Amino acid sequence: MVILKSFLNNIPFPLWIEELNNTVLFFNQAYSDMFNVNFNVINILKGYHIFPKNVAKIYNSNRIHCIETLSKSIFEATINDQILQFHIFPLLGEKDEIIAIGSILLDLTSQRKYDVELESQKNILRTIIDSLPHNIFYKDKSNKFIGYNKNFKNFYNKLGVTDIIGKSDLDIFPDKDTAMNFIKQDEEVISSKIAKYSEYYSIDENGNPCFEESVKVPVIDDSGNVWGVVGISNNITKRKILEDKLRYLSYTDSLTKLYNRSYFEEKIKELNDEKYLPLGVIMGDVNGLKLVNDTFGHLEGDKLLKSIAYVLKNVCGDKGFVFRWGGDEFIMLIPNCNENLCENTVSRIRFECENYNYDFIKLSIALGETVKYFLDQDVYECIKDVEEKVYRQKLLDGKSVRSALMDSLRKTLEAKHTETEEHTERVVKYAYVIGKALNFKIAQLDELYLVAKLHDIGKIGIKEDILLKSDTLTTDELKIMRTHCEKGYRILQASGELENVATCVLCHHERWDGTGYPIGLSKSEIPLMARIIAVADSYDAMTCERPYKKALTKKEAIEELQKCSGSQFDPDIIKAFLNYLKNNDD
Repeated sequence: MVILKSFLNNIPFPLWIEELNNTVLFFNQAYSDMFNVNFNVINILKGYHIFPKNVAKIYNSNRIHCIETLSKSIFEATINDQILQFHIFPLLGEKDEIIAIGSILLDLTSQRKYDVELESQKNILRTIIDSLPHNIFYKDKSNKFIGYNKNFKNFYNKLGVTDIIGKSDLDIFPDKDTAMNFIKQDEEVISSKIAKYSEYYSIDENGNPCFEESVKVPVIDDSGNVWGVVGISNNITKRKILEDKLRYLSYTDSLTKLYNRSYFEEKIKELNDEKYLPLGVIMGDVNGLKLVNDTFGHLEGDKLLKSIAYVLKNVCGDKGFVFRWGGDEFIMLIPNCNENLCENTVSRIRFECENYNYDFIKLSIALGETVKYFLDQDVYECIKDVEEKVYRQKLLDGKSVRSALMDSLRKTLEAKHTETEEHTERVVKYAYVIGKALNFKIAQLDELYLVAKLHDIGKIGIKEDILLKSDTLTTDELKIMRTHCEKGYRILQASGELENVATCVLCHHERWDGTGYPIGLSKSEIPLMARIIAVADSYDAMTCERPYKKALTKKEAIEELQKCSGSQFDPDIIKAFLNYLKNNDD
């Protein structure tokens, strides 16, 4: 009995035994300490005396229930800010009759505080998880959903899926291949105990195709056992679109929309593979870009580059890759391309350029091609090879190409201004007779012919609303019109072989007295051929009717030439020209 009493006194929570009439037969040390009761009150103390009235009432009720039903009764009550749990149970005799009541008191205060704190933390965590714009879910090892956040629930509710708990991906995903892929990912995470990131095509909450990313993390206990998977998925369609756009911008030439040199560096690594050999390498260098830039401005030069890019892309199609290599240079890489196919591609490019409907000049591009047959061939050596071919072609064809470009510009001007062709032919005629009168040699006459033929070439760079205006030009419009001298000079300078002609075209509106434009030269400072063109051009202008003025008679024009001799015109040239006019019917 002493041993049992000692054992009960060492139990760290209060317990007591009372008779059926409430008299306490025994209580342990923990009971004495909690309620400050001495052991000498045993057999005097009633079980409910030590409890507050409200607790005593509940206690008695549960005690009676225990006696009547011979079953255990449990309830909780608060005494002095302590949360206590009462366990009341019957003590039975040898014949299973009730002989006494036993009670145990557990202090749950700390546990309840912990439970409240834990619940508070869980609520905070749940609020955070529910507020995230991601789908978050928890699965057990058998791929069954055991939890999820509000976003996940709403997502699948919109797709008509409810009651997700206890279901697997196969139960909620309409696409079984996608579901099996998710299950496979889960199994990999569980078996490897390593988180897994993935991106994949899926559907959004409205059933539309989208791009998603997910991270799945194994849930591992302190013993290293995996009991499930936590996953986070997110719709990244906008991000992928932005990434694709940025990738496009970083690898695309903004003007021509072709691939740029940066993408070439990436693509050439990929194409250095047996399955792409032989690899055709073609380089092109646009002819006439500087001429167009100088004549019509860089916006028109950009149009020329875009037109060339269109032709190259159209010819290469889906079988090859076209890159803008530099300012006016392009490179084409064509997989599985032998020499014949490479040469045919070059021929097609030339044909398409010849027949392309560009506003001002015929498209022209110098081309060189080669083929890379072996993996150990350096593609940059191939490029060096085709560069030499391109530059060689530009040297061989340069003169004819520039001549064709110039002729194309002249014809374009004549098409814009119908009077230009007739005016030019008359100026050529008058200039020729003056040159003959001044004893020009054949070479000089040939050059004078070019100056006369091209003296107004700069007008191609003047807007049509000014060039074709029927009324007198305003001061500002006149300033613009006068720039045709400089524009013509730049055009002819671009040819590289017409420097003297270019200078004469620049100066054909200078005056003998130095009051002309664009430089203000006088007398012998003005090139002789420019002085001749000034006379021939002015005479034709005076004797031809214009919308804003009547034509002068031949006699009136001669009088005007005589009056301007020594001020606007070179007297010697006027003398030679008047001698011709007086003896001919022009």
